[in-house]
Order: sequence, then C-alpha cells, then structure tokens
Amino acid sequence: MSLINYRIISLTLCSVLLSACNSMNLNMEQQTAAQKANMKAKQENTLPASIYHPRKTSDVSEELANSFSSARSLYEQGEFQQALDVLESDVLTKTSSLRFSGYLLAAQAAAQLDSAIDAMNYLAQADTLAAARHPDNQNNLKETKASILAHFGNWLDVVKLRMDLSFNLPLNEGESNQTKLWLAIQNLTQNEVDELYQQQIPLLNGWLTISGILRNQSLSIEQQLKVFENWKAENPNHPAAVSPPQDFKIMATVGQMAPKKIVLLLPMSGPLERASQAIVDGFFVSYYKQKEDKPKVVIVNVEDYSNISDALDAANELQPDVIIGPLQKNNVAQISRLNLPIPVIALNQLDVNQHPKNLYHFSLNPEDEIHEIIAFAKKEGANKAAILSIQDTWALKQGDDFRAAAEKENVDLISNQTYANTPKGRQDAIQKLLLINESYARRRLIERWTGTSVDSIARSREDLDYVYYVGKLNDAKQIRPLLDFYFAEKIPMLASSTLNDSAPERSTKPEDIERILFTELPALTPQDTALNELPKNQSSNILRRLQALGADSYLLANKYTLFTLLPSTKVSANTGIITIDENGIFHKRPEIMTYRKGNLVYANSQQFFEQKESIEK
Repeated sequence: MSLINYRIISLTLCSVLLSACNSMNLNMEQQTAAQKANMKAKQENTLPASIYHPRKTSDVSEELANSFSSARSLYEQGEFQQALDVLESDVLTKTSSLRFSGYLLAAQAAAQLDSAIDAMNYLAQADTLAAARHPDNQNNLKETKASILAHFGNWLDVVKLRMDLSFNLPLNEGESNQTKLWLAIQNLTQNEVDELYQQQIPLLNGWLTISGILRNQSLSIEQQLKVFENWKAENPNHPAAVSPPQDFKIMATVGQMAPKKIVLLLPMSGPLERASQAIVDGFFVSYYKQKEDKPKVVIVNVEDYSNISDALDAANELQPDVIIGPLQKNNVAQISRLNLPIPVIALNQLDVNQHPKNLYHFSLNPEDEIHEIIAFAKKEGANKAAILSIQDTWALKQGDDFRAAAEKENVDLISNQTYANTPKGRQDAIQKLLLINESYARRRLIERWTGTSVDSIARSREDLDYVYYVGKLNDAKQIRPLLDFYFAEKIPMLASSTLNDSAPERSTKPEDIERILFTELPALTPQDTALNELPKNQSSNILRRLQALGADSYLLANKYTLFTLLPSTKVSANTGIITIDENGIFHKRPEIMTYRKGNLVYANSQQFFEQKESIEK
C-alpha cells in the first residue's frame, strides 16, 4: 500500500513539475521578437557541432590541434581564404581524426568565398573518410551541406536535407533543425512547393500545409490562426503542432493586426494614371478576396495637390492605420525627410535608404531580380559574367545595377558591351564580347608572318559562364542566333523581367528565344491564377506586374507589423517571396523562367550550365 502511495505522490510531483515547465515555456514565448530574431541569426551562422568540438583522440598532436583552432578562429573573424590556406597546408594533408572536421570547415569557408564547386568538393572528400560513417558525423556532414545550399539559395534541396536530418538527429538537436527547415520552406516558390507535394511524405506535407495557410492571401490573420488551430487539432503529433513556427506565435500575440482604414496615395491622373490604375486594380483583387473584416479604403490623388507634402497631410487627416504610396521616386525622396506619424509603404525606393521611422519601401526595382539571377547561376558555380545591353537609358542604368551587384557578390565581370540596335552593331558587339575580333586579328597576323592564307574558324572564348542581357524580347531574339553562330551555344543569356515585356510574336522562331533565362513575377507564370479576375494585356506585361504590386501592397498593409516584430518573416505572394531588410525595404524573390517551344516554362539551372559540376551532386 505504501508503494502505491509513493507512486501516487511521485506522479503528483511529476504533474506539478510538468505544469511548471509549461508555465516556463509560456513565459519564454513572451521574449521580444528582436531577441528571437537574434537567436535565429546566431543559429543560422553557427558552424556544425563537430567543427566547434571535434572528438579528441590520441592521433591529434598539439601542433595539429593548434592549426585547426587557428583556422577556425580565422573563419570566425571573416578571414575565409586564410582559414582555407591553413587547413590545406596543415590539416587536410594529415591523417587524423581532425581531417573530417577540417573538410567541413573548408567547405564552409569556400562557400563564404562564393565557390560552390569547391565547397561541395570538400564535402565530397569528407564523405570518403572512414570517420564519415559514424552517424553523428553523417548528421554533421548533412548539416554543413544544408547550410551551404542555403547560402547559395538552393532552398529545395535544403528542405530535402533538413527533412532527412529531422529523422536522424538526437532529440536535443531537433529544434534548431526544425527552425531552419521552416525558414527554408518559407523560401520556396509555389512551383517548388508543388514539386515537393508530389513526393507524398506525410511529415513534409504537414509543413507544406501550414506554409500554405500563410500563403493563402484570401484569409485574414485571424482566419489563418483559426485554420492553423484546426490543423493542430487534427495533427497533434506533428512537430509543428507541438512547437509552432514563430510566425504563428507572433501573429497570436499581437492581437488585432489588420488595419481598419487604408489610404492609397497615388497619381490617379496625369502621366502615371495608367500605372496607378493598374496598382489600384490589383489592390482591390486582394481586397475583395478577403471575405471578412475588410478595412475602409480611401484614394487620395496626388495630382490634386501642389506638392507631395500637402497630399500627405490630406492623407494623414483621414486618420488611416497605414498609407500606401506615393509612387514617384522624387515624391518618396521628399516624404523621407518629413515626420511620418502614420506608417507609409512607398511604392518606390531610393538609391540610399536611411529608414526613417514609419517609412517602408516596396517596388518593382530590378535589384532583387539581379540578385536572384546571380544566385541562380552560382548554384552551378557560374561566377564569370558579361553584360550585353542595348543603348536605351533604362538599359544602361540596369547594366550599371548588375555591375554593382556583381562586384558586391563576387562575380567576375569580364566584359561590358553596349550596342547600336542594327545588324552591324549587334555583330560588332558579339564579336567583342566573345573575343572573336581578337581571333580574327591573330589569323591576320599569322597570315602576314607566313605570307599564306590561313583557313581557320573563329571560336568563342571559353572563360565566360553567362551573359547578362539588357533589352526586350524582340532584341534578344536577334542576339541568341549570333551567339550560336560563333559557337557560344552553351553560354546562356540571363536577364531581368524587363526582357519579357510582351508575349513572343507569332513570327518568332522558338529556337531564337531558347536558352534565354529571365526573372518573372509569380503573377505572370502559367500556373498562377491570383489575378485572373483582371484582363491580361498581351502587349504589355508591365501592367500585370503593377497589378501584382498593388495586390501585394494590400497584403503588406495587413502584415507589415508581423515583418517588424519578426524580421525573418517570409511571405509568398504575387511578386515573389517577400522579405524585409534592416532599412525597411521589402525584397522579392521572383521565379526563373525561360521559353521552350514558344511556351513560358520554369527554368532549371542544371539544364543551362551543363559544363559546370552541380552544387547538388
């Protein structure tokens, strides 16, 4: 009998302790969003455990241990090449138990130097070692690979690896992996989500389902939380039900996030009337998809006022919760110097953004698209680019944007050509780009030396991975055949969405626009139906993009608070995967598209960089 009482007392104590733990968990959830974001940032930048604490065995001399420690310190200080040099000379050449950890650290350093091929080669060498057969080391290998793939934006494979890790990691290491898995899933485009659904993995499908809840723009925040609660009740044992993602936790704590009144501050007359109307049309498509609790919307025409300051005062007098606009860059510059009592989501951004209080930026700026193009190429180790641009002012500006991005992202820019849009102008530019003119010059020199005619074919240079092209589709279809003519058919042309200004003309030969890849907003992809209520203008894709901008501006009016509280927030929308940076700029990750047999299709990097070893291998 005493034994039974003892067990009852023990169970009672356990219940009390569990209640205390639950109480502590609830208290922990009240941390500020900034603290949580910092914790996540540290998790994302942390090296695998084996790199910090490699196993100590008798085959590691003090000198070898010091070399490894020195390399690790150099890595943490941002001296990645020096860290690699130490590892190559003092660690990777020695047979010891530190060699495995050395390869993992070398892979991380190579990734930081933007060498995808080298990073994956180091991992492949680590995998050949006997130490790699240990389950813990296999997990460390996969963790390192997942972090490198994330560095290069290969989110589809990051999800696959982290799903694998979720089945193999010890319980005490699962939470960090779960956080990184969720962030990777939120980075997926809808096309990638659909691809993963086809694998029919129940645990993964659960993650994709709750990601879909946040992607469903027809639901208000309160409705999203309700749908998530219903999902948790139906799937109580899923990791996301046991420990919900931070997005849902933050949404649940901020109370009524949705605005009650929104002002659209746009030029509804004058030269930008058509662009503003497209934005308004897209805005109201999203607005009417929300079935409940819709805010009041007022449009203030900027053109009715002598200056933007007066127009902003008129908007403020309406006492909205958020203002969307202005659209013109000079107006955005002016309001950036004003006191903003009400949050403003400007639909343009400045060259320098100082992020004054309550000012956010959301636009169709090509910088996000250029970044995605560079990341897309880097997946296959493509780091050597050239710019080829028509001579229109907007094209020259975009060429400058790519050059600045290339310098920032360690891309080797080996040529920069502009051309007059004439047959001779195009041919001269391609010959200079591919160094065909130098090949001709060498042939002429040999003929002069030998006094005989030389029969040779001028061939393209071999040190070029891709051409960043700035022009319209009708311009590009004149360039692709020229590249092929000079034996550069394996060199892809990459471009921003400005290339895809309209649907291909019926007279266009399909092969003339193939192997041309370009960024595009999800709203313009074949499978997207979000803006189907609005008529398509086949001769002007820019209007569709402005409609997508308007649709997502309504989404951000509802969710900008979530982005400020949880800076790691990612939302899949009509313009792409939307994120926010420290300057209050909303960035977009677009899709990468191409034409095949005259049809717009999703592009796969492995199809276009065949000469490169894939990062995924």
